[in-house]
Amino acid sequence: MKYTLVKRNKSLRAESHSHFISWMRKMDLQQWDSNEEFMEAYSYRKKTFEKIEIRYEKEDFFVEDLQKNNLLKIESSKGFLGLF
Repeated sequence: MKYTLVKRNKSLRAESHSHFISWMRKMDLQQWDSNEEFMEAYSYRKKTFEKIEIRYEKEDFFVEDLQKNNLLKIESSKGFLGLF
């Protein structure tokens, strides 16, 4: 699947939400030990500075809320190469 952070216009092809969140965590200015730590901090920043609620208890919730708030777009990576 192709994950695109809408405001930053950065994309990643990832096989799972976990892989995508790990990529987000590594791209962040701060160092995080886990996806869970990162998701909680990211959620806090969005709520504090942009008044956007993002659930961080599960990776699926986190990604769902990113999409719901138009921060993330996910597209299927199936195409010509996916036929073979």
